[in-house]
Amino acid sequence: MRPAAAGGLDCARVTMSRRTTLETTTTRLAHHVASTVRKARLFSPGDHLLVCVSGGPDSVCQLAVLKELAPSWRLRLSVAHINHGLRGGESEEDAAFVARLCGDMSLPCVCESVSLTHAQSVLAGSLRSGMTSSTQGRAREVRYAALRAMAHRVGADRIATGHTADDQAETLLLWMLRGAGTTGLAGIPQMRDGIWIRPLLGVTKADVLTYLEEQGLGFRMDSSNAKPIYRRNRVRLELLPILMKLNPGIVRVLGRQSRILREEDRCLDQMAAQQVGHLARQGADGQVMVDRTGLAALPTALQRRVVRAVVRKVTGSQQGPAFGAVEAVLDRVVQGRSGTALRVAGTTAWRDYGFICFLAARGSSVGLEEKDHGAPAATARVSHESPVAVPWPWTRQVIRLNLVERPPGVLPQPGLPPRMRAFLDADKFSMPVTVRSWLPGDWFQPAGMQGRRKKLQDYFSDVKLPRTERRLIPILVASEGILWVCGRRMDHRFRATAETRRVLVAELQESAPEGEMK
Repeated sequence: MRPAAAGGLDCARVTMSRRTTLETTTTRLAHHVASTVRKARLFSPGDHLLVCVSGGPDSVCQLAVLKELAPSWRLRLSVAHINHGLRGGESEEDAAFVARLCGDMSLPCVCESVSLTHAQSVLAGSLRSGMTSSTQGRAREVRYAALRAMAHRVGADRIATGHTADDQAETLLLWMLRGAGTTGLAGIPQMRDGIWIRPLLGVTKADVLTYLEEQGLGFRMDSSNAKPIYRRNRVRLELLPILMKLNPGIVRVLGRQSRILREEDRCLDQMAAQQVGHLARQGADGQVMVDRTGLAALPTALQRRVVRAVVRKVTGSQQGPAFGAVEAVLDRVVQGRSGTALRVAGTTAWRDYGFICFLAARGSSVGLEEKDHGAPAATARVSHESPVAVPWPWTRQVIRLNLVERPPGVLPQPGLPPRMRAFLDADKFSMPVTVRSWLPGDWFQPAGMQGRRKKLQDYFSDVKLPRTERRLIPILVASEGILWVCGRRMDHRFRATAETRRVLVAELQESAPEGEMK
C-alpha cells in the first residue's frame, strides 16, 4: 500500500499500472464476495447498482470488487458520493478524490453536497421518531435519504454500502453496551428494505487493506475516525484491540454471533406476527385491540414482541418502542386495572375490560374519557314518499330510514342480520328523529328485558363495549326517547308488533350509495 501523503489523509491515487489484474483476472476477494452475493441474493445478473463511495478504504475496495464482477454478472455500476461539508477542506478533497477514481475506472459518478441545515427541511415529517440527535446520526439520515433519491433518479436496483465485518463487530459491541436484545444484537443486515445491500459484510478490514495493497488502490482517511469523542471510535480504537488479544478472531466470532441472532430474531418475529393475527383486531378510529388474556398467556419474550409489533402498526413507524416502554406497557397496562392508560412511543395504550387497546397519540388521550362527546348529530324527518339516508362519518356507515304501511297482524320480515335492522312502531313516537352519539344520563328499555329501564352507560359495560367505541355507536332518538342503539338493541317501548300499522324500518349499512344525500 502506498504511503500516506502529508497530513495522513490521501493514501495515494489509483495506480493504473497496478490495476491491470482487475481487468484480466478475478481476485480471491472477488470470488468470496460473489459467493456471499449468491447465497444472500443481494443482487441478480443484469442489475444496476448505485455504489456508495466515501473515498475510504472500505468503499474503494467495494467499488473495485464490484467492477471485477461486473462483466460476468452483467452489472451496471453508478457511483454516489455525498459531501456533508462537515470537515471543511477535507470533505472537498474527498469529493475530488472520488471523482478522479471514477474517471480512472470509467464509471459514472454523482457527487452531491447536502448540508445538515438543508437536511432538516428536506427530512421534516419523514424522520423516524427514534432518530439520534447527534451530528453523525443526522448526517447518516441525510445521506441515506439523498442516496434513495439518487437511486430513483438513475434507476438503480440496489444501493451498495461498504460496511465490513469490523463494522458489524463494532455495532454488536455498541448494542451490548446498551443492553440490547436479539434485535439489536442481530447487527447490520446484509440487505435492508429490499434495496440496501452490504456485499463486504463478511470481509474484515485486514482483508480490505490487503486487497487495496495488492491492487495498488489509493484511498482517503477520515480524520474524524480517530477522535475518541465518538463512542464507536472508542470501541474501535480501545475495546476491539483488547478483545483481539483475548481472541484474535473476535471480528469473525461476532459476525457469526450476529448471523445466529438474526435468524433467531426473524423466527421470533414470525411467531409474534402469528400471535398478532390471532389476538389483535382492528377497532374504531384506527385503534388496535389485543385480547388481554391471550397476550398474558404468552411467554414474556413473545409478549414484548407483540406489543412492539402493535405499536409499529398503529404509528406506522418501522422503529419499535424501546425496551423500557414495552416493559411499562406490560407492567402497568396489561397487568394493571381496567382503565389504566399509558402513553409510550407516540402511542396511547390502555386496558379496557378484556382488551389492551393501542391508539396513535394525537396530543391528548383520545377516547380515554367518556366526557368527550364531540360526535356529530343529524336530524331527519321521514315520510312515506321520501326515505332518508343519514351518514355517520365516525364509522363510515349510514342509517337508512324508510316509513312503510303494514296491514295489522303482518310483521315485516328481516333481510339483514337482526342487529343491523330495526322495525319500529312509528305511531309511538314523533318526528323528526335524530341520529347522535350517546350522552351521559341516556337510558332506554332494551328489547328482551320486559321493559326494565337501563342506563346506556351500564348497558355498554354489560356488553363489554370498549370506552373508545361507545362514542362511535350511532343512537336513533326521538323526543320520546331512544328508539334504537344502532347495530345493538331496540327500545322495548317502540318495537313494532302485530298491531303496528306504520313501521319505521331503520337499517345500519356500511356505506351510503355514491351520490346519495340526506
